[in-house]
Amino acid sequence: MPGLLSLDLGTTSAKAALISLDGRTIATGSAEYPTSRTPDGGAEQDPADWLRAARTAITGTLPPGALPPDTEIAALCLTGQMQDLVLEGEHGAVRPAVLYTDQRAGAEAHEIRTALAQAGEDWDALAGNQQDAASCAAMLRRLVPLEPDAVRTARGIVFGPAGHLAHALGAGLHCDLTTASTTGLLDARTRTWSPAVARAAGIDQAQLPRLTANHGEIVGRTGASAHDLLGLPSGIPIVLAPGDAGAAALGITGPAPGQDHASLGTSGWIASIRPVSSPTAVDDAAHRLALADATELHIAALLAAGAAAAWARSAYLGGMDAAGADRLLAQRNCEHGRGPTGLLALPSLGGERFPVRDEHLRGAVLGLDASTTAADLYTGTLEGVALALSHALDPHDAGRVLPVVGGGAASLPWRQLLADVTGRPVLRADDTDATLLGAALAGAEALGLEHGLIPLAGQGGEVTAPDPSAAAAYAELRPMHRRLYETVAALAR
Repeated sequence: MPGLLSLDLGTTSAKAALISLDGRTIATGSAEYPTSRTPDGGAEQDPADWLRAARTAITGTLPPGALPPDTEIAALCLTGQMQDLVLEGEHGAVRPAVLYTDQRAGAEAHEIRTALAQAGEDWDALAGNQQDAASCAAMLRRLVPLEPDAVRTARGIVFGPAGHLAHALGAGLHCDLTTASTTGLLDARTRTWSPAVARAAGIDQAQLPRLTANHGEIVGRTGASAHDLLGLPSGIPIVLAPGDAGAAALGITGPAPGQDHASLGTSGWIASIRPVSSPTAVDDAAHRLALADATELHIAALLAAGAAAAWARSAYLGGMDAAGADRLLAQRNCEHGRGPTGLLALPSLGGERFPVRDEHLRGAVLGLDASTTAADLYTGTLEGVALALSHALDPHDAGRVLPVVGGGAASLPWRQLLADVTGRPVLRADDTDATLLGAALAGAEALGLEHGLIPLAGQGGEVTAPDPSAAAAYAELRPMHRRLYETVAALAR
């Protein structure tokens, strides 16, 4: 029975799954890795940790003797976090990877913008997205004077752990279009690397990876090094799937345009696949990421969703776990009913991406009084995440099912809040990891295999309906919540 081995190297961990062509998840494994943070906004990871975690996740998925003897690995399908700067040397990365959450390159982003403007180019319009300190072009420009030896030693660049692993396996330098769209270096009009941005960033264009064109593309096969790196035999096709947001979209709704979905992971987002619109139309906060077949992924991403919930459990509930917090919320609903808490909360713990792009924005809670409880504050935080996500949805689509995935989707009270705030029935997709399923779908397409892999939205699941009176109250509250972002930003300035 052929199976697709999917590997997702995400923000905090590596996750692997062996998925059969009939859609069954045969086995899974995972392993975490650390992030190094600095007081000035730095966020880095050691690519060697990615490889160690990948091996642990894969060997946990494929322990010797645990699988049926006729199981065949049809492909290794790679995806993972995007918008990381990885400088590749002769024997691995020459320095830690700079992560997409790193905020130290604000000045360099301004310098690139100015240089492009002097050449008659608008960086945002060229890239199709608003550019800031998290642009990989700005990250590299920052390193040029600070770490000249590392930059000089680098033989190439990739933009995430999936590309790094493919390179470590001997497949060369590759980048999928979705990940490329996050870097600030892709020309959205031509879907090729921009020479102008590369020059402004101080990047030799010969160092940039080759772009893949499809939802999934075979970029090589495992060689002799795969056994030591991952515990895998040689000869397995290596498929580079879209970066994690694109792979998740494939796994949730499939490649056809039209359906929104929500994610309540460490970060959170509302996303949908759409036909390509004007490549120079820039949304101030949402991202437009290239996909295959003249489509693109529209994604409105919060920096903190599950992260905001975890912080609130620590700050308000004394470190209570998620299950205990859910019981507390269920009790609160029984006492007060569903509907607004009376608080307005911004879940922006350190900068924000949506509904405003502001690296300096910090969280806020409005509406406290002497009767406010810890349970109210925790509920208000989840409510704030739901309200933030709701600003990305068309209110005319009320009543249309909204699939939701991610760790937060396991929380019934949070799903109820999301349904009430958006006015839409919320479908909890099953426990299959959407990103791993999407990578498997990309792999099956790349290999031209017949399969029975079905996106999560087509598999059914538990639907949470909105409470009509609560939904009406949140609809009135939504504009006030949106205005609060500008108020808090003005206070910070």
